[in-house]
Order: sequence, then structure tokens, then C-alpha cells
Amino acid sequence: MKEHNINWRSFDDEGALNRQWNMPATPTFFIIDRTGTIRHKWIGKPSENSIDKALDKLILETEQAASAN
Repeated sequence: MKEHNINWRSFDDEGALNRQWNMPATPTFFIIDRTGTIRHKWIGKPSENSIDKALDKLILETEQAASAN
């Protein structure tokens, strides 16, 4: 992670993690919310726009939940 300047968690596993998370192919991308729930999953490389839209939606939901409390 330091070598490639990656500041998010990244895993490369062909064993238990792949089976547990039902990852049929590499790459597989996930967006996981603050509660640990998988909110989005892409098998293969998603478009930049689809990641942005999914993150924008999750951020908006989080902001709305925070302002409701």
C-alpha cells in the first residue's frame, strides 16, 4: 500500500476472503458504509462515473441521517 500510495484498504486474496465475500473475479470493487454494510459491488472495473454516483448517494444519505439526529 505504501509503495503505490494507496490510502484505502485493499486486499488481494484467492482464498478465504474471496469465498466469504463472494468475489467471483478480480478485480471486484466494494463500497462499504460506516456500519460495515456492503452498499455497492462491481465485478470488473466500474466506470469512474458509477463510483462517483454511488459515493455521492451514500454521502447524501449519511448527511441527511446526521442532520435528522
